[in-house]
Amino acid sequence: MKGFIFEELNGGASCRTYLIVSPRTREALIVDPVLELLPGYMQRLAKDQLRLKVVVDTHTHADHLSGCRELARMTGAVIAGAPEGSVHRVLSDGEVLEVGDVRLTVWASPGHTADGLVLVMEDRVLSGDTLLIGATGRTDLPTGDAEAEYRSLQRLLSLPEDTLVYPAHDYGGRTFSTIGHERLTNPRLRLSYEAFIQLMTSPRNEKPARLAEALAYNTRPLDAYDEPAEQAFML
Repeated sequence: MKGFIFEELNGGASCRTYLIVSPRTREALIVDPVLELLPGYMQRLAKDQLRLKVVVDTHTHADHLSGCRELARMTGAVIAGAPEGSVHRVLSDGEVLEVGDVRLTVWASPGHTADGLVLVMEDRVLSGDTLLIGATGRTDLPTGDAEAEYRSLQRLLSLPEDTLVYPAHDYGGRTFSTIGHERLTNPRLRLSYEAFIQLMTSPRNEKPARLAEALAYNTRPLDAYDEPAEQAFML
């Protein structure tokens, strides 16, 4: 696909943040930003004089503090996506986000969390924590649902096999995969429905180290200080 800039901003860290830019308008979207890494994001925007139009979280993160709210305060961008009570714009299934010449179609993708979503482009999908490389998002954290995740995964597998997959996390240093590769090699996608549900509902002792802190921070309601610039809100 031509006509846009696509970059991962966190340098291979396990949390992945994506920058998407329309070169013609210099409008930008950032997906799943991490609070502690905001200085780097701002430097990247300043480097090419980009106007951040939208910031999106693909789900309510339970392992890190989202950078969406602070990015919005610093740039006037609109906060979209999840969680519902903490964004300017809730994204619905089938909705299209437009950033300059770039179009991203929103798919509701519950399972890892109830508010999960993925962003589908012409040749790639930002799969959030629904589909990871060689794995899938866990469903034992708050609002997780193994049956919903199975359905969301089957929908993703309906995409063309050469569709690039960019997840919100990877713990092995991998940058991307494809739908076809995941279909063939991802062990969880090769399970029957019954086996998948059994695996994903089995008790897990380990929890994210910052679970309580992250959920409390990422679900705070918006206040007057969080209102976006008027021109940015007109999407």
